[in-house]
Amino acid sequence: MAATSRGVGRREVRVSISIRTILLVAVVVAAAAALVTIKSVLLLLFVSVFGVAVLSPVATAMERRLGWSRRVCSMALVLGIVGVIAAVALVMVQAVNGAVHDFSHQLPSIVDRAKQSDLGNVLNTRSGSLDTLEKHAGEITRGAGDVSGGVAHVGISAFGGVTLAFSVIFLTLFGLIEEPHLRKWTAGLMYREKRERYLRVTDRIMHTTSRYMLGNVAISVLCGTVYGVTAVILGLPYPLALAVIAAILDLVPSIGAALAGVLIGIVALSVSVEALIVILIVIVVYQLIENYILQPTIIGKAAEISGFTVLASVLAFGALFGLIGAIIGVPIAAALQILVEELTAGRRARIAAADAAQRTH
Repeated sequence: MAATSRGVGRREVRVSISIRTILLVAVVVAAAAALVTIKSVLLLLFVSVFGVAVLSPVATAMERRLGWSRRVCSMALVLGIVGVIAAVALVMVQAVNGAVHDFSHQLPSIVDRAKQSDLGNVLNTRSGSLDTLEKHAGEITRGAGDVSGGVAHVGISAFGGVTLAFSVIFLTLFGLIEEPHLRKWTAGLMYREKRERYLRVTDRIMHTTSRYMLGNVAISVLCGTVYGVTAVILGLPYPLALAVIAAILDLVPSIGAALAGVLIGIVALSVSVEALIVILIVIVVYQLIENYILQPTIIGKAAEISGFTVLASVLAFGALFGLIGAIIGVPIAAALQILVEELTAGRRARIAAADAAQRTH
């Protein structure tokens, strides 16, 4: 297919588009349309693969220490996690959902009471921060409420939610069982040097993802417990909802704890200035302990990425996938960094050798 146009003199411009190019564009468009129609299936697969990456090192450790087969370890691990979640859900879900729901509706009036206090009036007059918080209060609790409900909203019925949960469970279970065989099979398609590199990189990515996510969950549970107990002692309204929201927001690196602290501080201010002072002291002390003791001890250097990359990954994946994306953004960014480091290792080594040779001459 060709198009020709003549300009001044003998200048001629010819645009040629081959049938192969047209077919390639058509295939790309069709593939994009197909991906959009199966986005819920892709979400299932992504969540399951991420779950396999988090749990695989744990299953491997169970194999080594208990001497069980991979199948038994995977089944025990997945069923144990499902059992714990089901037990907690059976006891707390109704109370938690009710508390978060009621709190999300009452938050604007709580912020309004905080504005009426002397300190709140001064802060709001100078910065307008409480007016801004009152305007966007529902957005903060709505995200935490969706997560506390247990299943992300994808336009499905209750039966569909059960189907979704079982699909994730079984995909994760089968993925855990087959993961070592699949990695070995894939490695068998490579020559020895690339095979060792592939196994080394995948091991590093899975251990990084697992340690970061499991450690982050443990720290967030502790954060919610500390804030919830403090709220009960101070007599703050909706202490259970505050604990749940603080735990969920604390999963988001860098900005999550700050959002939770602001929210709880406003609720404390609606009670009294003394309650605000106490909760601020608790928040500052806990954050120091979390940042300088808990995270280095529990998570260690699982995700060795800069603060800029942490914040950028939280914002980027949060914009793409909401609160869930903000939570898993850091381990994904860490995995991408590992891949980039490995792919550029040879070039960096050659450049370092060249620099060293130039310095010796």
